[in-house]
Amino acid sequence: MRTKNILSIAALIICGLVCVNSVKAQTSDVTVNIKFQPIQSIVVNSAQKTVDLVYKDENDYANGVSAEMLNHLEVFSTGGFIVTANTDGDFTRTADSSIPAANVKVKATNGTGTNNGTFTEVALSTAPTTLITATEGGRALKYNVTYDNTAGASDAYINKYKKADETVSVYTAKVTYTIATN
Repeated sequence: MRTKNILSIAALIICGLVCVNSVKAQTSDVTVNIKFQPIQSIVVNSAQKTVDLVYKDENDYANGVSAEMLNHLEVFSTGGFIVTANTDGDFTRTADSSIPAANVKVKATNGTGTNNGTFTEVALSTAPTTLITATEGGRALKYNVTYDNTAGASDAYINKYKKADETVSVYTAKVTYTIATN
């Protein structure tokens, strides 16, 4: 009986070894990619949607005017970017009264908490022209923008006010800022 038990135990051990060897581990691979897509956004400060270059005294007509808008643009970019500026045309009051868009220049500088980019002064035109170039992106990048109309110096605009039409003569153009990857 003892031999029978030993043979039974031996048979079980052999069967167990055979079963273990026949159940092999299996593997399967998966490739995991981390993908970064370019995302850019640009927003004009909501409290600064209108910029007024006001000729209000003799000094303004003699020297021209400018307006610095602090933290005027806010940028989000997932990498380097370029910001361009352009207008929808000349500054017009009526169909027959205008000021060339190129008379107004815009220049950006770093705003609060931002140290990113190189800047080019842009004479406005209908063609998009590079204002800001950055090799790195960031979140909530703020840029100041100065609108300069010193082309109106030396009394160049002395006759742009038209009393017959209104109490203040307003010449208007829309400026568009566009962001793209760099």
